[in-house]
Amino acid sequence: MTIRPAEWDVLHPLDGRPVAVVRLVLLGPTREPYYRAVTPEDDRSQRRLIGYWSSVDHAHDGVLALFERASGRSTSGGGREPARPLVPQKPPPCAPTAAPARAGAATARAGAATVRAPQRQGYAARPALHASRA
Repeated sequence: MTIRPAEWDVLHPLDGRPVAVVRLVLLGPTREPYYRAVTPEDDRSQRRLIGYWSSVDHAHDGVLALFERASGRSTSGGGREPARPLVPQKPPPCAPTAAPARAGAATARAGAATVRAPQRQGYAARPALHASRA
C-alpha cells in the first residue's frame, strides 16, 4: 500500500500493479470518515466506484478480497481459489435523529400552522420562509 496524505494506492501483492485508489472522504451531516475505493485508471473521469469502508485497513482488505472474487484467483499466487474473506462495507451516513421541537418552533402564516425543523447543532439557521421558497 502506497500512502499519500488522505489517499492510498492498493497494489497487487505479487506484481505491484495498482488495484485501486483509496481516498479519505468526510460524509454526512456529522462529517463521518469514509474510505472510498475506486479503480486506478489514470483518467479520473474513467474511474469506477468499488466501495466505502470504515478504515483504510478494511478498505485495503476489502478491495483485495473483491479483486480475488472478480479474477477468480488468490492474490497469494499459485492459481489457488480466492481465500480472502469479504469485508463488510460501511453503511451510508444518515441524518442525526431529530431533537424534540423547541417551544415556539411553530409559526403561523396566512392562517396555516407551519412547524420548523429544529436547529441542528453547528449548522447555520435557515429561515422557514426563504424568498426562493415563498
